[in-house]
Order: sequence, then C-alpha cells, then structure tokens
Amino acid sequence: MIRRLVYIAIPAMVLSVFLVPGAARAAANSVTVEGAPVDSGYNVGTLATIRATLTDSSGDAARYVVFAEIQYMGTTATVNVQMDRQPESSQPGVARFETSWPIPADAPTGLYSVVLQVEDGRTHQAVLKQKLRSFAVYKKLLRISRLDLDRTFYVAGDPIQCQVAIENLTGADLKGLRIEFSNSNYPWISLFSGEKSIGGRDITNPALALRVLRDDVNLPASGQVTLPMMLAGTATFLQGQQVAVMGAGGPARHDKIPPPEADLYTVAVWNHDRTVLYDMGFTKPAIIRTATGDLPKPYDLSFTHRYNSDIDFTKYRQFYAPGETSPAITLDRSHTLYRPGDTVKLNGALKDFGTTPLHGFGWQVAVKEGASGGAGVAVDHSVFGRTYPLKDDTAWAIPASQAPGLYHLTVTTGGNDPGSHAQTTLEVAVNNLPSSLLVFCPHEDDEHSYAGLIRAAVEAGIPVNVVIFTGGDVGACERYYSKACGPNEAREFGMVRMEESAEELEHIGLTRDHLMIMGLPDGGSGEIWFHHIKVSDPFLSIYLATDHAPYENVLKPNLPFARDAVIDLTKQIITRFHPAMIATAHPDERHVDHRTANWFVIKACQELLAEKAIDPATVILADEAYGAGGYTPAPYHYERAPVFLSGEAAALKQEASWIYQSQDGNIAEGMKQTFDELPRQEVHYRIVDWQEHAGWNE
Repeated sequence: MIRRLVYIAIPAMVLSVFLVPGAARAAANSVTVEGAPVDSGYNVGTLATIRATLTDSSGDAARYVVFAEIQYMGTTATVNVQMDRQPESSQPGVARFETSWPIPADAPTGLYSVVLQVEDGRTHQAVLKQKLRSFAVYKKLLRISRLDLDRTFYVAGDPIQCQVAIENLTGADLKGLRIEFSNSNYPWISLFSGEKSIGGRDITNPALALRVLRDDVNLPASGQVTLPMMLAGTATFLQGQQVAVMGAGGPARHDKIPPPEADLYTVAVWNHDRTVLYDMGFTKPAIIRTATGDLPKPYDLSFTHRYNSDIDFTKYRQFYAPGETSPAITLDRSHTLYRPGDTVKLNGALKDFGTTPLHGFGWQVAVKEGASGGAGVAVDHSVFGRTYPLKDDTAWAIPASQAPGLYHLTVTTGGNDPGSHAQTTLEVAVNNLPSSLLVFCPHEDDEHSYAGLIRAAVEAGIPVNVVIFTGGDVGACERYYSKACGPNEAREFGMVRMEESAEELEHIGLTRDHLMIMGLPDGGSGEIWFHHIKVSDPFLSIYLATDHAPYENVLKPNLPFARDAVIDLTKQIITRFHPAMIATAHPDERHVDHRTANWFVIKACQELLAEKAIDPATVILADEAYGAGGYTPAPYHYERAPVFLSGEAAALKQEASWIYQSQDGNIAEGMKQTFDELPRQEVHYRIVDWQEHAGWNE
C-alpha cells in the first residue's frame, strides 16, 4: 500500500513521539521501533527494501501498523509505504516489518530519508515516529564486471595483455563505447605539464601510456560484452616518474638498475566522444622486474613500506636528538606558535638535582643569546631532588615588531651546585596571522597542506573553519574494500574519508564542528565547472552514480552537481564567516579537483566583490602546486607566504598525516621523520590580484 501525503518535517536523528489522549498516550510510552534500509543505496528501477522491528513492552505488538515515509531530501513530498508484517516472532511483544519500494526509473538521484510512523491499528491514531538511516538512489548505467591481466609477473619491456568484461545495467542499448587501458590511474590528473620549464622534463613521457583497447563497442540492453585477452601496454618501471609527471605517486628513485616494483593499471569506459566516463576499474598488482633480478621484493601501497630496505631500525628509537630535552626540565610544549606582540609563558616543572646544603637554585631563558625571562626559586634544602612547578611564567614578551621566523628559547637552571645545572631548548615560531581564517580544500586529506596554518590559528584563538568540496569517493576505494567499488562502496568510502579529515583536524586542535563538507564527486569538478553549469543539468558522477550529493552529514544534502549551485553555496559560506584570510588549492595543480577548487573560491569572491559583500583586502592563499597541467596557467601574480612551524607543531602535523589510513597514512607513519628532520616551513602563495582576471578560465 502506497500513499502520497504532505511531509511533516522531523529534525535529523531525533526520535519524535506524538502523544495523544487516553489509550494512545499509554501505547506511545510502551512502544519502540527501530530499523534501517537493507543496503546503503539502490539503482533506479530496482526495489529499496526497508526493515523494522517494533517492541511493545505491554506485549500487544500485533495491534500496530507501521508506515515508511520516504522523502527525497530537500523536497516536501513524501511517499508513504505501508510495511508488511512478517511471520509471527517467537519473542513476545515483538513484531517485524518489511517493505520494498519500487524506485521509479526516472527517480532523482541522491539522498532519501526514511521515517517510520507507527499507528494504532484499532484507533488509527499516530503513536510515534522514528527517523532511520538514509539511503541513496543512484543511476549506474554500466559496470566493469571483470578485469584480468594475462599474468602477474613481467620483465620490463614485456607486452601486457588484458581481458575486460562490461555489463549494461539499463534496458537500453549503449553504443559506440570507448575502452581504454592506462598506467596513469586517474584520467582527471594531467599526465604532464606541457611546459618543460615547470618540471624540468620533456613534454612527453611514453612510460605513462594510454592505449585504446576498443573504440566502438555496442552493449545491448541488460547484456554483457567481453573483450578477450589483447595487447594493452608494455611493462615499464613507473616508480619515480609519477611525481614529476602526474604530481602524485611514490618518491623518485635513482637506482642504476631499477628494483622490482608493484604497479596497478586502469581500465576506463567512455562514450565515443570521450566526454562521458561511465566506469573505471583497477587491475590487481603486477610485479615489474628486470630479466636478471628479482630482489628486493616489492610491496604495493597496502603495505607500510615499498621495500624492506625502507624500514627505519635506528631513528625511531630517539625522536629528539641528544640535548634537546632534559630530565631536569619538563616543559608543556603544546603552545609553541605565536604572533608578534604575544607572550610566551612556561608551564611545567624544574627539578633540582643539587646535593650540597644551602645551594641556590634558579632558572633563566635566553632568546637569541639575550636574557628574556627567569626567576630565582625558594629552595627547600631539606629535600634533595625536589620538583618546582612553572605556571604561566613569562619567558619572552615578543615585540610587536618581531619578524616572523623560528626562535629558540634556551631554558637554563642552576645555582652554586653543579648538580643543579640543566638546560633545554623550547622552539617557537612567530607568524603574522589573520583575524580569521577559512580554508577550502578539494578532498579529504588536502587540509593537511594547511595543517600548520590551522594549528597556528587554533593556538592563537583565531576563528578558523574548514570546507571540503568533494567527498573523496574514488581515491583508493578499491584498495579499502579489496574489490571493485560500486556506488554503495564509493558513497560509504567517502564517509570514511570524511571521518579521517574530522579526526585529523581534531588531532591538530580543531573540533569537528568547524568542518564542513559539500560532498561533490571525486574527480568531477572539471566537468561541473565546464559542462554542468545550471542546476537543471547536474553532472552524473562516475563512482557515486548520482547527480546530487548523496550524503546526510554534509552542508546541503542533495546539493546539485552544478557550478551555479557550488558557487552559490561557496558565497553563502564566505558571507557567513567573513574571513580575513581564505586558503585554498593552487589554480595550476594537475589534479582537476585541485585547480577547480581554487576556481570555485575565486569566482565566488569576485562575485561577492561585485556585490560589495566582501572586503577587497581579503587575503587569498594558494598552496604549493604540482605544476601547471591540463589547462592554461592562471594569470595571477603571487607572493611567497610561508608559515613557520616550531618542531612541536611540525611533529603534530606529521602525526596527523598518519590518520589518513585510506590515503597511505600507513606509509607516512612508516617514513616518519625525527624532530630535527621535520620541515619548519609550510609554503603558501598569496594571490596578489585575485580581484582581477575574471572569466579567464571559462
């Protein structure tokens, strides 16, 4: 039974109990209901199954009827489906229900909410409502159902053969499909800069190759086509080339004879004109080696190290170098980033190891070899090895004119007993910081580029918020699940990455209520920018297979994947926070989502400027770029704007990178650096003339 009715709005994740007079009131107090959609999402034209369990503490569960109210979030119309009672439960007072809603073939894709409504079957009065987990409706047209290489082990120069099967998930023929094989992995990351001066390399790089397996495949309705084993490429060593050419990948290697390596290859299915990407998949790892050597044994990115020779057996034993810490001086090092005009205060404890009677004891601080603070301590000579607390003791009143940079505070204790002498160093960084900060990131993990700046703002008590454009649903999805990713896996993987970002920001001190996510499709920002401008024509994501944001924990569930919608929401965010500084990606980065994130932000700012709704003096920073690629370099002028990091802040940033477990956090942890090795600068670039050059990229 399906009824259409006006939807009654219920706040997300809230149990609403509607009490009515008499018996219904008593019933409401005794009844609970819980349930969930059976799956995370469903394709259009299929059935969305929902299950529920009702418990009545009075033992009279049979009297109740349960309806599932299904709503496309952001609208008001609701489909009301009466749920079928399942066979009698063996538990007294428990009834189970199930329903399957036939999703129309033309249903809008995106997020659907589910609210259970319990009615008393005798009085026909509402007893309670309970919101369940939402589900997505997607429109997946085809999928790569099988992807095999002819073998696992190749000698460099060997031909690689590949077999591919694709399946039509629709009731209509799909004609003129183009199937490609590549060792570059993601089609939205440019293969090379096009300008030798940027990367110092030639324009072309045949090692990162793309081959068309078939360019005119017709796929019958609900049918499957298998391309037999055919030549797909040539085995070659890729490690060390991908960073310079793609802007991503493992570190450069300089071996005279390359060591064996584990590589992945990509198959993508496009329309004939290569304007619509239907699906893509990844092979299992292949081992590439020379004809004469199979050592060292390689590991793929699922493992902490590419080679066992990368394992650190020594540095991990001591993070701080000798002399950087002292057992006699314990300092709270959680606040080490300051602004000119701030005061550095010490908290911790000093331990007096002096043993001679009536010796003096005190401490002092020197900055750049000049005394800046310190005091004598009233020594208790009756107790040797006594600890004396430090509590907000002034160490350095930083002059308002102090230049940004890294400074070392040398803390020394002692008296006339050599045993009381000790010394340690507190490293602090001074930066000119804005009065407020808003960071826009392409993906979950890109906020790490600004982790030092965010941490500096947190320590200074400056308002800071972070916005992430995409849901990151593609990057390493297959590795996370150890299988090909469909729309449900991609959506849930996006939520994994969202949680990683929230935890990373918490680690550097920013609570998750300062994180906002739009939920755009990973790899789709270029299509949204150029080809899907109007809300009436949203982009259909390759992995999510939706054209609206299918997440509940985002700024605007069912945000259309259209440029106008993204720019409008970006403007709303900027207007809400009025940041003095906006930080985002570089406009020339090879990854299309990165450069387009910058385009979204600057276009929003330029429109706000025309509306006199933003201060033209607002500072916009771009992070370091991979190098121009995939599009004309931006016409802006830049000023280098580094953020100085203390060693403790740099260590915190390093630790935060380990949290991105889905994005090689395990490898980052395995390659951790010691205190002295950590970089003390986070380099950004101020876009001097962001107010100009409107429309250069349209």
